[in-house]
Amino acid sequence: MNYILSITMFCLVIVSATAKAQDFKTSTTQTLTMDITQQSENTVRNFLQIVRAGKAPERAPEFMAANVLANQLNAENPETITRTPENYAAHIQDFINAYGNFDFEITELIANNDKVYARWKQTGKQVGDVDGFKATGLPLTEISSCIYRLEHGKIVEYWIQTDRKGTELQLQANQIAKADSAKTVLPFADAVYSGDVVYISGQVGVDHTTGKLVDSNFEAEAQQVMENLGMVLRKCRLHYRNLINVTIYLTSMDNYAAANKVYSKFFDHIFPARVCIAVKELPRQAHIEIAAIAGTRN
Repeated sequence: MNYILSITMFCLVIVSATAKAQDFKTSTTQTLTMDITQQSENTVRNFLQIVRAGKAPERAPEFMAANVLANQLNAENPETITRTPENYAAHIQDFINAYGNFDFEITELIANNDKVYARWKQTGKQVGDVDGFKATGLPLTEISSCIYRLEHGKIVEYWIQTDRKGTELQLQANQIAKADSAKTVLPFADAVYSGDVVYISGQVGVDHTTGKLVDSNFEAEAQQVMENLGMVLRKCRLHYRNLINVTIYLTSMDNYAAANKVYSKFFDHIFPARVCIAVKELPRQAHIEIAAIAGTRN
């Protein structure tokens, strides 16, 4: 009986020791995971606040591996490129050139083991050209989110997504606001409503950020005219497809083919009615002017 009891107690001791060993192993694993999670979070936080925020882009090598896979999650053109700390620093310098000394706020940061999710808001002024939009000096906010993967305490891959549409709408609004502020007061309106019809005044190829006529070549001037027409349409919450009648004025019919080439790019094979007239001269010594009528229901 004592022998059986001794064996039973021995078994209980073994089970208890095994359970404690398992608990210790689990506890150690959890501690290790917590340590990796904390390290990953700290690395990404410092990376964002120091490098991505534009305070010291040259310190990128402290937080990034020699080669980092950058997955750009653009809906229209997803792609994966390889970034080095050096070209990432140059990338941030491009942001500074475009937005000046911008404000950078981390709005969310969640870490799990070797992965960290971050969302941020960047606010600056459009001091440089951005995506084809001329500098306006007006405020511009960008919202982005990213998932970072780390190895040995450094970023080795990330997946980034930016609210590109929101940025584009701000850029468009800034262009219109800049154009309005730069405009010389003239005795006519850009557009006038009459029922369901909008009459749009003649547009010439003035770059409203500089106030000067685009005169490098005829096609560039015609392109600016069409873009200026688009600005007025957007201000009226309309599109080129709302145009129902267009009048083009040319100082030389030698430019007729070039005008058609530029004009056609702004329509999806469905064109409004149109007339083209040769004139002796136009305001601002322009070579082309376009007036239009748009419908609010078509």
